[in-house]
Amino acid sequence: MNLLKNFPSSPFLVFVIAAAFFVAYGSFLVMTQLAASPFVLFASSVFLLFPFRNESVHVRRMMILLCLTFTVWLFREVGSLFAPFFVSFVFAYLFEPIVVFLQRKRFPRWLTAGLLVIAFISLVAAVVVFVFPIILAQLNDIIREMSTLITRATNYLESRQFFRLLSSYGLNSPQTRELIQRELVPRLEGSFNLILRTLLSFLSSLSDVATQVVNVILTPILMFYFTKDFDKLKIFIVKVLSGNNAKLLFDLRRINAIVKAYIGGQAIAALMIGTLSSIIFFVSGIPYAGVIGTVCGLLNPIPYIGMFASIIIGLITVVVVGSGDAIMFSLGVITATVLALHLVDNYVLQPRIVGQRVGLHPLVMIASLLMFGHFWGIAGLLMAVPLMASMMMFFNDWLTAKLAAQEAPEMPIESAIADAM
Repeated sequence: MNLLKNFPSSPFLVFVIAAAFFVAYGSFLVMTQLAASPFVLFASSVFLLFPFRNESVHVRRMMILLCLTFTVWLFREVGSLFAPFFVSFVFAYLFEPIVVFLQRKRFPRWLTAGLLVIAFISLVAAVVVFVFPIILAQLNDIIREMSTLITRATNYLESRQFFRLLSSYGLNSPQTRELIQRELVPRLEGSFNLILRTLLSFLSSLSDVATQVVNVILTPILMFYFTKDFDKLKIFIVKVLSGNNAKLLFDLRRINAIVKAYIGGQAIAALMIGTLSSIIFFVSGIPYAGVIGTVCGLLNPIPYIGMFASIIIGLITVVVVGSGDAIMFSLGVITATVLALHLVDNYVLQPRIVGQRVGLHPLVMIASLLMFGHFWGIAGLLMAVPLMASMMMFFNDWLTAKLAAQEAPEMPIESAIADAM
């Protein structure tokens, strides 16, 4: 009896029992195939770590890392199901300044939210009915013109006229003929097929995203409730983070200012550049002005890369479908228009809307675009600037605190950070 009474007090016996339990429990999870379930592993880990959360900072960090990892996995698995919630939240976030402004004018939030949702639905319907058919028709014409151009080029490479041209330069040998027919012609056809497959894949992906995200029933309803109660969500976040998490709340407010300034500035700039460039191209008689102008507007949020990509896409389109002396004129108009609009955007519009809140050195901006674009593609290019601006904000805080600590060694680092705030 005394042995059983003192049994738990022996550290060695406790270790043996714990080891036996983990072996048995792990074997059970493997045999029942529950070890492959992230939910079981997450719940088990939290259950084991939770009693020790107040005894070790390392345990708390392990729990935070575990929760973050599980959250990322969960969003990756079921993110598409919550896409309407995400889209509605983003639009409610963007509409909040308008709602606050009208609320100061004694407009009820529910009425403002309803009017904004109706305006959004009307705008989407107008774009689908009037704009999309024109753009899709022009894309279809571009694909047809590219197909015709490739066919003509292929036929010319196999024609006697082309081989007579080669003979005039002393290249009309059997090896040259075989090289052209075996290597050049198939590669030309393969390049066109690749471009066509890429374009069709892009259009189909847009169709899939539109089908999943723009749910004509669910998204407007969610948008109304998010917009109507967005102030309550902000109050709830402030209550949760007030007190012990004052520094986190302060940082979130600064990040919110950066993101809001960036999104607002880019949305206005994209709409302006897309509209003005389409009008200028149409007045100048450039073919497929709507498609080229829309591309310029959509690519504008990507710094530097968007401008050059817009010019290149416009030039390729004009070269493929243009004819005669109008090609040079169109090339000049597209290049001058895109450069002029981006100069106005960078030096007039963005400084007034964004100011210095998203100011990044060009080298840092280009490096962030390359890095985020490499890992996350188009989404990474769009998120690169606000994410890097937020990271630079924390880096500047750390640098300020470090310099303050070096100038006053007796001052604790916590006080230096508080002074930086």
